[in-house]
Amino acid sequence: MAATQALPVPASSLSDEQRIQRRRSVESALGTTLAEGVSPGPEAIALAERYVAGEISLQDLGIAVRSMSGI
Repeated sequence: MAATQALPVPASSLSDEQRIQRRRSVESALGTTLAEGVSPGPEAIALAERYVAGEISLQDLGIAVRSMSGI
């Protein structure tokens, strides 16, 4: 399955509040995942960090994680 290429969100275009919100979203999703008994691998964590930094979009993060999970 070929992943679509989206333009990265320039990190400088994200406000501190946007980065904080992205961090909260990632931490919430991680908490849910851990509560379900699933521990994400280092690749998924790295992708989440790229999302928080503004390097990739939420859509790109979802596509990549689903691809890694075979979904």
